[in-house]
Amino acid sequence: MRFRHLLWASVLALLVGCAAQTASGPGSGTEIVVDRSVPQHALAPWLAYAGSRVVWMEKTFFERNPGAAAYRYSFAEEVEARDWCAQVWRDLKAKDGRSDRYLDDLVAVQEAGFLREYTWVFLRDAGWSAPEGLRLTEFDQWRRLHLPAHRPERRAIVRFREK
Repeated sequence: MRFRHLLWASVLALLVGCAAQTASGPGSGTEIVVDRSVPQHALAPWLAYAGSRVVWMEKTFFERNPGAAAYRYSFAEEVEARDWCAQVWRDLKAKDGRSDRYLDDLVAVQEAGFLREYTWVFLRDAGWSAPEGLRLTEFDQWRRLHLPAHRPERRAIVRFREK
């Protein structure tokens, strides 16, 4: 976990103030693109999201799949990246009460314990296999009450650099 905190700090230091630009990720094999419309007060959580994805693309995926010849986007990666995004937003919001509809919703999902279900329902990729243990009925009931007009967002992307 210490490695991840150091990586997050590196990504943030590298990218603060570069929201409208493409920047190299920590391992230089990736680049991060942050949506130009992200307000400055919401930049850090999206950089945390992207930083988590960089770690997955360059390291974690291969540790969890030692026989893999190439990286594949995974459900676990997206869940972890959303978790980091929500954690950073929750910490910032606690300090100064800032607000962002999507990020506030994401924190509510995280605090309710439905991040895996949220990711599956709202962000599912065609290449993912159905994960075990999802509480989809419970999540559906919860989201109808707490996320009635919710629209998922992806305000930062990570991609491999062209060679």
